[in-house]
Amino acid sequence: MDGEEKLISKKEVLERMGISYGQLYRWRRKGLIPEDWFIRRSTFTGQETFFPEEKILERIAHVKSLKEEHALDELAGLIKRKANAKLEVTLDRLRKLDWWDERLCEMCRHPEPPVPPEPPSPGGKRKETISLNAALCVAALRRLRDQASAEEEDLAKRTLEAALAGEPLEALREKKVTLYLLRKRLRAAGIQADISLAAVASSPVTFDPDTEVVQSVDLGAVLERIQLELGKEEA
Repeated sequence: MDGEEKLISKKEVLERMGISYGQLYRWRRKGLIPEDWFIRRSTFTGQETFFPEEKILERIAHVKSLKEEHALDELAGLIKRKANAKLEVTLDRLRKLDWWDERLCEMCRHPEPPVPPEPPSPGGKRKETISLNAALCVAALRRLRDQASAEEEDLAKRTLEAALAGEPLEALREKKVTLYLLRKRLRAAGIQADISLAAVASSPVTFDPDTEVVQSVDLGAVLERIQLELGKEEA
């Protein structure tokens, strides 16, 4: 949490937004409000809960505006997808990193809708951006490049996209999520064949003896590397 971020007490949130204690914690259980926004602090009256003011007020207003049209579970998915969509990176910054791959970029951006360009800076050009999800896809597939066929790359991409849909990226680190490229040998009636598989699972995971783990990619570690490299490049 940024030490300069302004906090607001739980009591003030309830009063200003016109919601009950029960609503607030029901939305928390449904994932509509992130756990790390609930910040416990010591006060002269004891322990109290605070929130990042701008984020919590915006989120509650958003939930209230949509909850009449959507069930809570559906609304949680919508909000998570929108939160992930806001995580954008300019292509100019990514192209400076030694692992970047333009072919994989085009592959991972489809069918992702193009992210609108940033407004131009005074006297400058608009900057083309992609989502952090797509950047993570490029980095993960780059790790598979020496082992995977074109068909296996596509399979891994589609599996990764399905796993990330509606999930906050930070969960990759918390749950120790890994992308696996697998090959399984099938035998029947004197005929044998190898098939390719991809899986995204929280570690550790055990596969059957006839399944070979061709490559595994720690997605949390890859995400952290991207964020660190972008931070260094920006500094």
